[in-house]
Amino acid sequence: MSLRLVRIDDRLIHGQVVAGWLRALGAQRIVIVDDASARDEFLREVLTLAAPQGVPVEVHDVASGAARCIELAGTPEPVIVLARSPRTILGLRQAGVPIEVVDLGGMGGSPGRRRLHKTISISPDELRELRELEQLGTRVEIQIVADDRPIPFRSLDSGN
Repeated sequence: MSLRLVRIDDRLIHGQVVAGWLRALGAQRIVIVDDASARDEFLREVLTLAAPQGVPVEVHDVASGAARCIELAGTPEPVIVLARSPRTILGLRQAGVPIEVVDLGGMGGSPGRRRLHKTISISPDELRELRELEQLGTRVEIQIVADDRPIPFRSLDSGN
């Protein structure tokens, strides 16, 4: 499977992704699935410029992102898929994208969110969406950087 990393990270492309994950996984393409970013031409340009030279960046809404991820999953090209929220990944999974594991990266804190682990805070809706992903057969893990040992989401999910 060429979807080497499917990651939820509200920062999308940043140092950990560029310096760590791309290199560790040998990924050759970044696919961002985010409805708001797909509608914002300036943001699409910024995201494209944030990647290392020679690494193509695609920005899609959920519908076109699902089709593109399904297409890429059938190729040998190693790809990283980034999204801002569990809802987006759930939409991809429900559309048939073969996602074995989703990695929780940075999900910032704000009112109405509880801290799950270090830099990861979730809302009640996101908690429900992550649980639904697991019910669909997608493992949810926390692995902030490539050298970290993955932490299973269910070991941190208190059931509340």
